[in-house]
Amino acid sequence: MNRGKSRVAFLLGAGRSGTTLLYKILSAHNNVAYLSNYQKRFPNWPSLASLQRLLNQFPEYKRKSWFSKDGGAYSDKRRKWLHSSVPIPTEAESVYASCHIPRVPAADYRLTPESAECLQNKFERIRKMSRCEVLLTKRTANNRRVPILKQIFPDAKYIHLVRDGRAVAYSLLRVAWWDDHTLFWADKTPKQMVAEGFNPLELAARNWIEEIQSLEQGITSIPSNQLLEVRYNELLEDPNGQLQRILDFMEITAQKDAAFWNIVESLHLAPKPEAWTRSWKKEELDIVLSLQGDTLRRWGFETDDSL
Repeated sequence: MNRGKSRVAFLLGAGRSGTTLLYKILSAHNNVAYLSNYQKRFPNWPSLASLQRLLNQFPEYKRKSWFSKDGGAYSDKRRKWLHSSVPIPTEAESVYASCHIPRVPAADYRLTPESAECLQNKFERIRKMSRCEVLLTKRTANNRRVPILKQIFPDAKYIHLVRDGRAVAYSLLRVAWWDDHTLFWADKTPKQMVAEGFNPLELAARNWIEEIQSLEQGITSIPSNQLLEVRYNELLEDPNGQLQRILDFMEITAQKDAAFWNIVESLHLAPKPEAWTRSWKKEELDIVLSLQGDTLRRWGFETDDSL
């Protein structure tokens, strides 16, 4: 590792592509730092990341507090008081906001040296307080901020998790936050747009397209040795192999972390039949393919599925 080199990795991907699950899994490694619920609440106190170092001594709490019993990315119930005090990987938009990094950069946005230095210092302080080799951060808004992040961290690594847009659209319509979530490309919520006459399925399908297009625009400027594409289905098919590939890409040198691999094994990651293939009628699939077809094919997904 070169002196002065930033040790930052950004996890990118459209919402509901499995980024939260992958973020938590990678953050479970004792040489990976992350933005936690403590940074989210106290963005100007990076020293609280020392709690991550403490948590590394108790990996069982990572498993109990970060994942559901069946291995999902979200806990089954409201966390108990003890578990709620455990650092947990979060998007922590407040950290970016504290350095005046916009959630949706305007076309004429210009990064200031002050904002760049602010985020550099906070990320490096969090990494050092955690005593980890790399800081990993996952934030959906970063799909639109890649050019800004590249200016701030020119040697950062980017991991792009890609999932079939049909699965993403199906999932979006089934999460509690979707209806009241402001769509960056419309500046309205799905609830507002449905009230105006829009089809909910079309909105979910289009959101994946908008996210992918933002990512495509950003990652074209990233050197190939700084960008790793990971397919969601391949992660489930070969979790150990794919995770090792990602750790190698992140240049995690001290990888002998038995507790990490024990957590991975306990999650029982495995491919499952996609729910949309069983649930959608032909008319619904046609609606989605009319919007996503070209993008799906561009990213190598088959579009001749029959229900």
